[in-house]
Amino acid sequence: MIQTLELHNLSCGGCAVTIRTALDIAGFTSVKVNILGYPHTVSAEVEDESRLELLKSVLRDHGYPLLEDEVPELPDFVEYDFS
Repeated sequence: MIQTLELHNLSCGGCAVTIRTALDIAGFTSVKVNILGYPHTVSAEVEDESRLELLKSVLRDHGYPLLEDEVPELPDFVEYDFS
């Protein structure tokens, strides 16, 4: 069955290529990456729960956290002391 996951941090076509390549190496088929809509999504053929967990792991390991993951808030500004 096709499983679709929502992601953070997709910003360009290069991200889509990285994801497609990583999932292809991991043996996933029917991979589709949507960076045009929000939330960004990745879809792939997933046979069972272990493959779903592998899909999530590959995405996270390549720097693309899932929308369901807690992402730490960044401060509005960073103050540096150069003295």
